[in-house]
Amino acid sequence: MNEAKKTARILVVDDDERNRRLLIAMLEAEGYTVQEAVDGERALELVRQSPPDIILLDIMLPGIDGYDLARLLKANAATQAIPIIMVTALDDRASRLRGLEAGAEEFVTKPVDRNELRVRVHNLLRLKEFSDFLADHNRILEERVMERTASLHESEQQFRGLVEQSITGIFIIQDDKFTYVNPRFAEIFGYESAEELIGRHRLIMVPEADRGAVTERIRRQFERDPSVGYEFSAVRRDGSPIEVGVHATRATHQGRPAIIGLMQDISEKSRAEEQIKRYVEQLETAFMSTVNVATTLSEMRDPYTAGHERRVAQIAVAIGAELGFDARRQEGLRVAGHLHDIGKITVPLEILSKPGKLTAIEYQLVQGHAQASYDVLKDVKFPWPVADVALQHHERSDGSGYPQGLKGDAILLEARIMAVADGVEAISSHRPYRPGLGIDKALAEIECGRGTAYDPAVTDACLKLFREKGYVISA
Repeated sequence: MNEAKKTARILVVDDDERNRRLLIAMLEAEGYTVQEAVDGERALELVRQSPPDIILLDIMLPGIDGYDLARLLKANAATQAIPIIMVTALDDRASRLRGLEAGAEEFVTKPVDRNELRVRVHNLLRLKEFSDFLADHNRILEERVMERTASLHESEQQFRGLVEQSITGIFIIQDDKFTYVNPRFAEIFGYESAEELIGRHRLIMVPEADRGAVTERIRRQFERDPSVGYEFSAVRRDGSPIEVGVHATRATHQGRPAIIGLMQDISEKSRAEEQIKRYVEQLETAFMSTVNVATTLSEMRDPYTAGHERRVAQIAVAIGAELGFDARRQEGLRVAGHLHDIGKITVPLEILSKPGKLTAIEYQLVQGHAQASYDVLKDVKFPWPVADVALQHHERSDGSGYPQGLKGDAILLEARIMAVADGVEAISSHRPYRPGLGIDKALAEIECGRGTAYDPAVTDACLKLFREKGYVISA
């Protein structure tokens, strides 16, 4: 408070010079800066020039008395916060009430007691200091509130502009009715303005026959997650069909539960996806037709094994399904089955159709078909390891196969499946050098080679397929 004493300025208003001198002496002794005025007019002029921190005001003044001067000061927003101590010889209750009504904060009775004056001035200055602090704090808060309000208003305008001009439909649902939709939402469903949808039921654009299913699906999704995404068939205002995609979230809007969401017209997307699906199906059909052409050409050259590749493919797919292969991987087995022997085009026909035992050189030529198949297929960009299956389908689990002598898991699983399928079909079917031995003999030989020639898991799946599930090789 010593700092306050040095800086505080006090105005003494009294028409009696001796009283003024006495008050000024007391106040300056406390370290205050003191100004003086002999009447109300001069006091108002000094206050207008430089408002003091506190005013000592005599009641009995010429012209404007102390009561009127106090009322004038308190009525002015620029001076109403200045504390006033009335200095008076009047000590009756009525005079003090008039002073309080005029706005005085304190009273000092003449003759003035120095200690009393010091305490009252000190207390009022501390009170004014605190009041000034609160006033400044409130002013800063008001400025910040105004700035924040302006900023929020600007942000709101920007946000509203973004929402209103969005290319995505935006909606808010409360009590199963639309409480807000943006212009794009209305446009998607063929309405001229957003206002036409306000208050309408949320299922207005869902075909009546589908409403129960759509509602149930949304309910189940919301039970798992507060945000959901779904697609459904809707109708525009004119009854024309439309496909829409929605992403919605449970939220609170204006203090009440709501669903806020985004909606897009995905009709073109759905049509494009359907068209792409048809193109893919056409490509897959064309691809398999090409594979069938290659197989047919091979069969035309070697009629004694006609249908071998097709039957091997069928058995391989069935074993793959038994082992848990998905549809895509089964399709890879089908393609590999059709093409696994394509390299036999490099083997002379007289060797392929020879009824007797092959010589060592002839057998080496036949063994070369695995590498030849790989060389034919390796540069074709299949989504499956077709070339490697063709190369490895004569490898054996114990390393006794060809052309690389691979063992166990070093052989592709698809190639291990193809080896079993190829063995079953070859043993059971007719060959130039022997008649067909039948499926039972074929399965017995496969079972005999379990763990040595053939993979155990693949062998077990094959045996279960034929013996327990009654699988039959197509003609």
